[in-house]
Amino acid sequence: MNVRTALPRRLVVALCLAGAGPACAADADADLLDLSIEELGDIRVTSVSRVEERIADAPAAVFVITGDEIRRSGVTTIAEALRLAPGVEVARRNAHSWSITTRGFNSDLANKLLVLIDGRSAYSPLYAGVFWDVQDTLLEDIDRIEVIAGPGGTLWGANAVNGVINIITRPAAETTGAFVELGGGNEERGFAGFRYGGMLGRMAARAYVKAWDRAALKDLTGADAVDEARLHQGGFRLESTPSDVSRVTIQGDFYSGDEAGVFRDTFTLGTLPAGSREDKTDIGGGNALARWERALDDGAEFSLQGYYDYTRRDIPNTYDERRDTFDVDFQHRLRRAGQHDLLWGAGLRVTSDEIGNTTFVTFTPAEREDTTWSAFLQDKIEVRADRLFLTLGSKFEHNDYTGFEAQPNARVSWLIDERRSLWGAVSRAVRIPARLDSDLRLTVPVGFAGLPLYVTADGNRDLRSEQLVAWELGYRLQPTNRLSLDAVLYRHDYEHLQTVEPHAPVVVLTPPAYAVLPHTLDNLMDGTVLGGTFAANWQPAERWRLRFQYSHLDLDFQLQPGSRDTSRFVETGNSPENQAAVYSFVDLPRRLQLFTGMRYVDELPNLGVDSYIAVNAGLSWTPSDKLQTSLAVENLNDERHVEFGRGMQIERSAYVRVRWQF
Repeated sequence: MNVRTALPRRLVVALCLAGAGPACAADADADLLDLSIEELGDIRVTSVSRVEERIADAPAAVFVITGDEIRRSGVTTIAEALRLAPGVEVARRNAHSWSITTRGFNSDLANKLLVLIDGRSAYSPLYAGVFWDVQDTLLEDIDRIEVIAGPGGTLWGANAVNGVINIITRPAAETTGAFVELGGGNEERGFAGFRYGGMLGRMAARAYVKAWDRAALKDLTGADAVDEARLHQGGFRLESTPSDVSRVTIQGDFYSGDEAGVFRDTFTLGTLPAGSREDKTDIGGGNALARWERALDDGAEFSLQGYYDYTRRDIPNTYDERRDTFDVDFQHRLRRAGQHDLLWGAGLRVTSDEIGNTTFVTFTPAEREDTTWSAFLQDKIEVRADRLFLTLGSKFEHNDYTGFEAQPNARVSWLIDERRSLWGAVSRAVRIPARLDSDLRLTVPVGFAGLPLYVTADGNRDLRSEQLVAWELGYRLQPTNRLSLDAVLYRHDYEHLQTVEPHAPVVVLTPPAYAVLPHTLDNLMDGTVLGGTFAANWQPAERWRLRFQYSHLDLDFQLQPGSRDTSRFVETGNSPENQAAVYSFVDLPRRLQLFTGMRYVDELPNLGVDSYIAVNAGLSWTPSDKLQTSLAVENLNDERHVEFGRGMQIERSAYVRVRWQF
């Protein structure tokens, strides 16, 4: 058994900081194929219950993408790495943007998925979604990505409706020495990264910088689109163990970049844009996080975490945003009392913004501050020793949009024997309105109808939270030492989903005269989603690992009486009904590693996107323990295909990469 995988993460880090840094750094690079199928089930996750537990015992649809899988697969972004998890919908829109969700509701503004990076929330309070173009780090330093499909509101709060993605980087004690990465190709025109880490007594530290330059995709005519992008990023991490029972972590990141695009010219009511022009969106930001963890004498433990996050986004002739977010989170695991394992916590988040408005996008007021208070309580009850567990808990929040919200759940886990487990869950989660839902007026010029004509969409300060009650059932089976199976079925019942309600046309005769087709956001739709996922890990030979994954979902939306919405109703066609993938990881002679993957994604009828198959491959050669070269090719089978509804074509691409550690 791989000792590092079997030991709890906190113990591994403590051993490293106590003086075993170089040894830990070497072991941290343990190969995926060094783990047996049984040991894959022993991998520890923290996103399901906020405390470490074996993935095989977790009462949720949880999947782990390991750091070694990311490195072998040849992906260059976190967004692309998420394709390795079953049921995650990853659709690339252009050279720098993705639409990502789980269990349906994908869109340009997908807003039902919570993303965490080392405990820091990456979702934007502007629209309750994630700007994937700026979620980045040195991929070499990612330890694992925990993907939880299904609601996580009981522990993580509002907007963890359809899933939680937790990106966890390696401790600084496991990244000592220097690391250099260089690469480039026809689409990834160039990328580079450097990291250096070291030990000083009971303290470990690392710092990194990275940059990438990405070429434009093709439009539907085959011409180059205007969406090339580049980003520069850096960061650091410090860890200290002032005592054997205490650990302090301080880390931060900063980034800046630009993204090309075509933007309409400015206009005022009564005039239309003269045309459009090429320009660049300016992006930037940074964050700093501090966390203190301590084990208490009675077997209890607590953690206190705080972070500050700053983001900047300037979109020509659209809007400018400056946002500051402060977040404090406390968690306390009490001493185990008989059959009860109690966990509770509280948090405070304050976010404030300044918006530079245009006629096209107007937020009223232009500046706003929002505060969210929260608390949660969870009790894991051991009903039958080491076999049957009942977990009860709820999150309680107060926000400035809808007031008080409660998100309870109940989960049952039955460990039938060493090779079989069954779990079930009933959960409630909510998606609270965001700044865009409440305060935005969108004005879109559409042409002339005797007068200049505009379509407007107004936010609504009386919006309710979108609500979900989810029913889930899962089964895990390891029929042999070389095969494991994981199946999940679910039903999601939604209420108060957002709609866009049209109103009677308005003609304004005050010069300059114009006409408006007004719309307002409301909560006049319900829905049901039925679906399931299946994943199988098979090891046909000692140095060969195969994984098959499949997901299916069926969405059914019902407009409430009085609704005349048509735009949101067709979102049933924004998510693929079926997805399937086969991934192969194999070690070849002469220190070669081969990755191959084939994905099938169903059509998106609402967006006019055909189904497609994509075949990717990566070949790595490690001539020494310090040097590795690799070649990765995407879309081997297809010159190009469209993944979402903007007409950008994802081309066949290839790049070479060199990694050097010393």
